[in-house]
Amino acid sequence: MRNTVRGIYRRKGSEEWSYDVVIRGHRFCGSTGCTEKRAAERWITRFRTDKAGAIKELSGRAPMTFGAASTRWWSERGQYRKDKASLEGYLALLQTRIGMKTMLATIDDNTVSNLVAMRRADGVSPSTVNRSMTEPLRAIMLRARLWKQPVQEIDWKAHKLNEPEGIVREASIEEEVKAFAGLRPSLRPIARFLLVVGWRRAEACRLKWSDINFETGFATVTGKGGIVHRRPLPAVAIAILRAEEGKHPEYVFTYEVKHPNGGKKGQRQPILPGTLSTAWCRMRDATGLSGLRLHDLRHTTATRILRKTGNLVAVQKALGHTRVSTTQRYAHMLAEDVRAALDAAAPVATPVEIPDKETPKTKQDKI
Repeated sequence: MRNTVRGIYRRKGSEEWSYDVVIRGHRFCGSTGCTEKRAAERWITRFRTDKAGAIKELSGRAPMTFGAASTRWWSERGQYRKDKASLEGYLALLQTRIGMKTMLATIDDNTVSNLVAMRRADGVSPSTVNRSMTEPLRAIMLRARLWKQPVQEIDWKAHKLNEPEGIVREASIEEEVKAFAGLRPSLRPIARFLLVVGWRRAEACRLKWSDINFETGFATVTGKGGIVHRRPLPAVAIAILRAEEGKHPEYVFTYEVKHPNGGKKGQRQPILPGTLSTAWCRMRDATGLSGLRLHDLRHTTATRILRKTGNLVAVQKALGHTRVSTTQRYAHMLAEDVRAALDAAAPVATPVEIPDKETPKTKQDKI
């Protein structure tokens, strides 16, 4: 007599067999995709075996694959990090490059070196290589030690690429006046707004009226990596926003279509990041401000805040940096101001005269 396989059944009116089973305390249900009972029984038997092995592997009681380890790390740590939006993409890239079935214990320095080399071949910056490859992999491997998994010793410092400091360029008042005079009038409000608040261009372009609370003076911003920030709005920024009210029902910064290629003439369209960048480049060519980038408005905001307050944390919050180390590069701007102040305070004449040569001794000195 054939043994009955439990956990499968056929719904009324359905040709396919369904399943509903509990494996190691986890419930699974769905369709087997099989129309014959024997085929469904074979399917559920394989399903039980596979799921039991996967659950045991995830629990840390057996040597883990990288797929199991990265999945568990995401559920325990990754999904709760502030940079989870970008981190999820990095994790998927690691799983593809390393392989889901690669045993965790086989990952060594050679593996990491190959990952760094492959990522550099993608043409990304050293900082992106570090953020997308070595840093998340290191976090997974360190976490695996807590799970009592046998992992190899890896020299992480040797694999971290040097990250050159980005160019911090502050616009002078003369450059600021010249730049805004050269911009199209419809783009001046958003450019002025960027200079006042220090946001990224995409953050300002995506800004909607529903994101702004004029009563509290705050705006909700989706920043880099999909991270949501609640940013304060200074009085000057609020005045700029108020001037844009009534021009578009949804987006804050828009322009009127003048050419048929841009849409229906007379309509207002949201300003796209690419549109703003193109207009800025044309302005630079026309005004001779070849060294002033649109992103330098953000640097200008940061250096002016730091110069006025000396508060690096305030700069970090204004720019929406998740790490204060990212903001640290603006500190040298304050040091330059201190040096200039010291030079300005230096006396005209040296208070102590320093002779060029040793004064000859007189006869009286010899006595």
